[in-house]
Amino acid sequence: MNRNDCKLERVSNITIGLILMMFGLLLTLSGITVLPVIGLLIAIPVLIIAVIFMASPRSKACAIIAQRTRGTLNK
Repeated sequence: MNRNDCKLERVSNITIGLILMMFGLLLTLSGITVLPVIGLLIAIPVLIIAVIFMASPRSKACAIIAQRTRGTLNK
């Protein structure tokens, strides 16, 4: 794994989170208007998963690479 992979990891997490957020909001809107109970039971977990994706920390491999590159820049 290299630095470019680590940059793309964060971008992909945010992209997936935003897509899930839009899908969850659509389900919430339809849940309120069409199928109140079933729609909201599906929408709430999708919104929670979207927040988890957007707030996820970077992987351990990317954290190690970031520490190594920071160390070489300071020297």
